[in-house]
Amino acid sequence: MKKRSIQFATLIFALFGVLAVSIACGAPAAAPPAVQTVVVEKIQTSAPVVQTQVVEKIQTSAPVVQTVVVQATAVPSAAPQAFIFGAQGEPVCLDPAVITDGISGRVINQIYEGLVKFDKDTTNPVPALAKSWTTSEDGKVWTFKLQEGVKFHDGTDFNADAVVKNFDYWGNTKNPVHEKQIAAGQVFEYYEAQFGGFDGDSVFEKIEAVDPATVKFTLKSPQGPFLNNLAMFVFVFASPTALEKYGTETCKNPVGTGPYKFVEWKPNEQVTLEANADYWDKANAAKMSRVIIRNIPNNSARLLALATGEIHALEGMEPRDVAAIKNDPRYKLLLRPANTTGYLAFNYKVKEFQDPKVRQAITQAINKQAIVDALYGGTGMVANQMQPPALWGYNPDIKDWAYDTEAAKKLLADAGFPNGLSEVTFDGKKVPLEMWYMPVSRPYYPNPKDIGTAIAADLAKAGINVSLQTVDWATYLDRRSNGQLPFYMLGWTGDNGDPDNFVCYFFCLGADDAPLSREGFIEDKEVSDILKKAAVLTDQGERAKLYKQAEQLIHDRILRVFIANNQPPLALLANVEGYVPNPTGTEFFNTVVVKAGP
Repeated sequence: MKKRSIQFATLIFALFGVLAVSIACGAPAAAPPAVQTVVVEKIQTSAPVVQTQVVEKIQTSAPVVQTVVVQATAVPSAAPQAFIFGAQGEPVCLDPAVITDGISGRVINQIYEGLVKFDKDTTNPVPALAKSWTTSEDGKVWTFKLQEGVKFHDGTDFNADAVVKNFDYWGNTKNPVHEKQIAAGQVFEYYEAQFGGFDGDSVFEKIEAVDPATVKFTLKSPQGPFLNNLAMFVFVFASPTALEKYGTETCKNPVGTGPYKFVEWKPNEQVTLEANADYWDKANAAKMSRVIIRNIPNNSARLLALATGEIHALEGMEPRDVAAIKNDPRYKLLLRPANTTGYLAFNYKVKEFQDPKVRQAITQAINKQAIVDALYGGTGMVANQMQPPALWGYNPDIKDWAYDTEAAKKLLADAGFPNGLSEVTFDGKKVPLEMWYMPVSRPYYPNPKDIGTAIAADLAKAGINVSLQTVDWATYLDRRSNGQLPFYMLGWTGDNGDPDNFVCYFFCLGADDAPLSREGFIEDKEVSDILKKAAVLTDQGERAKLYKQAEQLIHDRILRVFIANNQPPLALLANVEGYVPNPTGTEFFNTVVVKAGP
């Protein structure tokens, strides 16, 4: 293929100094940064790209400022055949039934489909593998007419029987594959949360294949978010043949009906997909031959990959880089709607966290506004409840706890800790107080380490001394699910546009009103009962009243510390077209086209 040399303009992302994320008055000035220059050899072009970036070093008094001179690869004049997306981490698993993270969900969204899906830029359900549906007057019976002639990627027919088999896999604890997954340590977290539990505890009276093109769901009671639940990326269908064949290895062998097919997963590197030539919906077939989702955990490295054309789009960037991307004509900056909340979670197995005075002290010790101003690049806002303002169950009347270090100290003293808090009793053992932060950038925490460091500094001023900890993403989520993290940062990007998904998922008790390990054993039956009542109503106005009531109680009882809502930024090369941000954060790539370079 004929190549032409492309002159890259010098790209310098200005560093306005390292932000004093402790936001402490009178903090000592940082030492001047050390400077390194690294030359990365590539195929030579007429001019190099020069980029300045901050590279974090552990246990140094000042950051290392690194100038990276890249001899960039010449860009072919023809349009690329693959769309390459830079992700903050790699998937945990590609079996939609057992995942909860958006990184996995992004890949799953390209491979699998459900009965309905969200419209490309909203959380409005639209037809997918179901072409139409009807609902009984009492809201308990849903009948779906299915697309015909659809096949899974392995050639298995998609039909009503396949739908029933998938629901049986998710919700029947005696299903052989379900049993194997549980034995292997997997959990069907979303199914339990959205459909009330397993077996007889679920919302389903029965699910039946009326004929090959018709499936009927009979519910025990109406479920307000039912259709929105079905549109979530976890309730999509795997080939029954593949489920039987791969069992617990379905994580690494996804077989759906979607516009892209799975090719390979290179751990810690990338996932490769290829266009499904036999895709049933020709009008929405994949526009690129391949999709590659590349794992680049470091924000600056990911941005450098975009600058050199190694990737075409990315999610997650340092706040200081947002304005630079916005003002550079070689890029497009897109913002997702604010559908995220970052929070600090208490594990109630920690004895001290059972005291509301300690929880209030932690809340009032954190200068959330300063953190948002310093570390969100103008896209964030302070959060005071679980739902972001855009959701219809949001309570605008909640007045947040004031930032007040002295009040926090007094609350600690009143709780029996006049000298501060550095150790806690966790599961009956005295241990140092650890605060865990995620190892990957997420929409609600663009730089978890910096945000965690800022929170820790604020807490220290009030006498609450935490040891910051992290671990790889899959292990982090696993430990959270098993209730092994004492105090941790996490967040949520809404999956379905319904408050139930934002609030009940976290604060509803499980079967027999048991507290959930994944939520740090929160146990507030009053809140849970309100949320469960809201879920079975169909009138949105009545539901909204209940969600607002629950949010007020969650705030007043300080069941969580809510830090920030965010409009997550996406950066694309200017020649990328058809990328439409979705509030759920898991966009469809079948509409994306990468045009020929400049």
